[in-house]
Amino acid sequence: MARPSEDWSGFAGLSPESDKYKRIKLVLSSANFKHLKKCAIDSRRRHQLDLPPDIDCSINLTQFATGFNNLVLELAFSDNIYWIARIPYRTIDDNTKTSLLSEIATMNIVRQRTSIPIPRIFEFEMSIEEPFGYPYVLMEYLGGRKLDDGLAKSIPRQYHTKVAKQFANVFAELQNLTFSRIGRLWCGETADQPVEIIPMAWHQSPGPLETSLEYFYNQRQGENREIVALHPNNADWLTACWVLKTALAHTVIEDRVRGPFPLCHLDLHFGNLLFDDEYNLTGVIDWSNAQAAPIEQLSVCPELVIFPGLSEEKNRPIVEFKKLVIQFVKEMENEKAKEEEKREGKTPPLDQQQGNMKQSQHLTPLSTYMASESAELMHRQYMASPKGSLWAAKRVAKLMYGEHITWEQLRKVYGCMQLL
Repeated sequence: MARPSEDWSGFAGLSPESDKYKRIKLVLSSANFKHLKKCAIDSRRRHQLDLPPDIDCSINLTQFATGFNNLVLELAFSDNIYWIARIPYRTIDDNTKTSLLSEIATMNIVRQRTSIPIPRIFEFEMSIEEPFGYPYVLMEYLGGRKLDDGLAKSIPRQYHTKVAKQFANVFAELQNLTFSRIGRLWCGETADQPVEIIPMAWHQSPGPLETSLEYFYNQRQGENREIVALHPNNADWLTACWVLKTALAHTVIEDRVRGPFPLCHLDLHFGNLLFDDEYNLTGVIDWSNAQAAPIEQLSVCPELVIFPGLSEEKNRPIVEFKKLVIQFVKEMENEKAKEEEKREGKTPPLDQQQGNMKQSQHLTPLSTYMASESAELMHRQYMASPKGSLWAAKRVAKLMYGEHITWEQLRKVYGCMQLL
């Protein structure tokens, strides 16, 4: 297995004048890495009782990776085992601490209850008062590499079926990991308590929320207010707000309004997927924004959406890859349904402590929704940033009305209508 730091660039590419450079420099110069090495060795001894007594650990401080919030370092043990250390380099406040603990709780639950490949968390510390001086998370190194582009485009055609089945398994298993409300997962300060749902820090309505209507409507309205503030008295942009708001009626699944709500990664694309040389999925990473959310949200995935500006021929690999993924999700749903029929009941949401839950109502499965036009409508309206909402709204209008209603006609209706 290659070392994780093999392709890490360290300070290369970072401007010495940037705030990011200065913050990382401070961490590397002031943190107690001798203590961190001791913590790593002690943690390995707790997890591996037959560990040789002379095991050692080194930390490479020159080759590292960085994200928006974290410094990522390689921990190399003397028996050729590698771990990853994630260290927040920005100021840690209560909200950041809660987000980190929620991510840890989420990753632990995914590892315990699914076969999705995800790094194992060995040790973490949230306090800056401890000897290391900074919060940190020590986790497993999975191996594998990120792809340079979308799955359908960068994976050789002969591997598409194999990758589609693995990708479908991620959707199917997340669909089965359900909760009674919408929000982030929380297992206490030690990340080992029974799971509960807590508010979403970034959402327009933090919640926890009880229905998908609250989730989508409040988020859409919040973004629409931003758009109106950016483009006051502009008929096109006001029309875009109304079109995107109207699209919700075409996208929300009626029998799923009150859940149960699956775990959603929220950033499931090629940049967060790791593959080996044979295109086996070795890891799904970056669960920092994961939360329990409506099943419609689970369908939002850039890997399964065509590019309207490209020709039908160039989009064909994405279309065919999506069909394969949906086919496999449907097969996995059928297998799950047979298991539940034998048990005479469905597994309850994880935040409800009870036995099997009987449900006479048939719930729309993920595969059915993913195959519908509603899924693309959901993707377009949900992923539309305030700056890109005009383009998204025109695409959504085409999907909803075809050629029967033009943008000019919509603007005559909505361009002077006050946003409610």
